[in-house]
Amino acid sequence: MMKRLLTISTMLPTLLLSAAASALAQEGHVTYTEHVGIMSNWEMASDDSYTASRAGCYEGLTRVSHELKVEPALATGWSQVDPTTWEFQIREGVTFQDGAPLDAAAVANALTQLLNAPIPARAFSPTAIASVEASGPMTVTIKTVEPIVAMPGRLAAPAAAILSPAAYGGRGINPVGTCTGPFEITEFDAQQSVTLKRFDGYWGGPAKLAGAEVRFIPDTNTRAAMVRTGEVQIALRVPSTAVPQITASGRADVLKVNAPRITELLLNNSRPPFNDVNVRQAIKYAIDTAAISAAISEGASPPAGDPFRSGEPWDAPDAPAVERDLEKARKLLETAGVNPASLDLEILGITTRTEQRDIAQIIQAMLSELGITVSVRIADYGSIEADLMGGNYDMALMSRGYLTDVPEPIGFLTADYSCEGTFNISQHCDPGLDARLQAAAAEEDPAARYQGYAELAQHVYDQAITVFLVNETVFDAASSRLTGYTPHPSNYYVLGVDLDIQ
Repeated sequence: MMKRLLTISTMLPTLLLSAAASALAQEGHVTYTEHVGIMSNWEMASDDSYTASRAGCYEGLTRVSHELKVEPALATGWSQVDPTTWEFQIREGVTFQDGAPLDAAAVANALTQLLNAPIPARAFSPTAIASVEASGPMTVTIKTVEPIVAMPGRLAAPAAAILSPAAYGGRGINPVGTCTGPFEITEFDAQQSVTLKRFDGYWGGPAKLAGAEVRFIPDTNTRAAMVRTGEVQIALRVPSTAVPQITASGRADVLKVNAPRITELLLNNSRPPFNDVNVRQAIKYAIDTAAISAAISEGASPPAGDPFRSGEPWDAPDAPAVERDLEKARKLLETAGVNPASLDLEILGITTRTEQRDIAQIIQAMLSELGITVSVRIADYGSIEADLMGGNYDMALMSRGYLTDVPEPIGFLTADYSCEGTFNISQHCDPGLDARLQAAAAEEDPAARYQGYAELAQHVYDQAITVFLVNETVFDAASSRLTGYTPHPSNYYVLGVDLDIQ
């Protein structure tokens, strides 16, 4: 009897939470899950800005549609005055949630704060942006260092959101009451949750929901269980293995997204052994990407060749997923003059990407067949970021969105593979490649520009600068009672004016 009572008592917190979530949903509230909490005090260049964007608080001058098209948001229009000068017309009649007016001065302040931040945002950093100024009451002029045809798309990145002047000046960013979006953050616990209410003064009209809660749930299986039981109404990025159980529950629908995102194995090109292209190629041929795809997603995320999905306009023309060839890998090591038994390497992975431990162990076993010793270290990203950015590592697993910063891959290619790239973890530097990146960024003809991206991706593939493993397919689960929810390919938005629950 005592054992039965104990079992019931341990279930009560979960039952109460589920009942509370259901009650909130009935009152026009929803709860959804994120995989990581507020990690950087809401600094704009961090993933915290994506959390605030998905929560319906942050907005930029532009937005990216579900079809990955750039649309007006806080700017109603824009024009390229000359190759390095853009003018943006600011939307009239918008107020921040603290009552301050949105005008050119507020926009210029927000974007200048971003430029001057200790950690630059990849989409809007001093390496790309020369200046921002209010050139009229409702006109903002942005000057770029080099011609950037895709400039409007950069301003849709969550890091480039426009906040009230009151958001700045303290430690980090204060998003409470300083956004323009349809939902207002009222309180948050950096490790637990964010609470939001509808902002009735929203320029686009009030949202259908009265409010929402975001819960930070790192474990993928826990997120899946919560949406299956009705404790939450949206679970972002549930594991493919949980899809049958979620569907069978009858409470939620599973929504599949072919995300513009790649799981990759980064190689430190700046030091031995990976400063030799033959060694990098050997590692590529030693890895069975089809086996990784089958193991981590049951084939839902297909094996990758270059970073881009087959059929995309910038997919490299001759970069198939590599079929494993150990003999070829051995010959490449021999050409490099490297004895595989002399290599003792480490793979880094990130705790919040739970699948990376399995991927790392699979690669560890595959490379051991060449005689290479590999150790695995899975850690919090914050604890290894300095080593990654400083080139103090051998290999590292990364889940990287290639349309995350800009809705064309020029942002990804420049950040990751240019000499001064702000996310150049590969430590790759080739002035010739930099010149080709600049040419692609300035190309006005879309077809020619996309061809340029494809040629750049082919170069990265041929040089094995990075080993691309799988093109990620992700699954969101949403309550069958929800209306107005469609997963965004770049995971920019969740809460919006049209989201509702029956």
